[in-house]
Amino acid sequence: MQQDTVGTLIGAMATEIACFEAYIASQRAFNSALRDRDWVALQTAMELLDEISSSLAERESARAEAFERLRAELNCEASGLYRLALLVAEPSRSELTDLYRRLKIAAMRAKFENASASDFAAGNRDLLRAVLEELFPEKRGRIYGRSGRTVQPGLDSLVLNTAL
Repeated sequence: MQQDTVGTLIGAMATEIACFEAYIASQRAFNSALRDRDWVALQTAMELLDEISSSLAERESARAEAFERLRAELNCEASGLYRLALLVAEPSRSELTDLYRRLKIAAMRAKFENASASDFAAGNRDLLRAVLEELFPEKRGRIYGRSGRTVQPGLDSLVLNTAL
């Protein structure tokens, strides 16, 4: 029974890693579309990222469930995977720890891709705000909504026509 649970955990971790890899590839497509100002590709990438994010949440839930089941079977009080892996037989132990490292690396790569897109968008927003304030000093600090009324400046996104 324990070997089945270990196999389930290994499978859950492998599918979560594959899901992270798909997320990273989609995030790169998103970044590329954002930099190229290809709004159709950007919309497609956003929809794909949404789907993959939902799938990733399911995979993470399955992995956490398998981890807790194995922890209960082994009567392990520690919450870390490395402590749990010490109680597993050797061929599976190495595979578990290797998959765990790969999972952490994939999660960090996804975090870096997200930060890259965020930094690019923030830089463009700041540049555009500075240009608009320079061109229209009398409207400095004011941002107008679709209705033409002044709205409070914040961290909201700003969408412009590609001709600008």
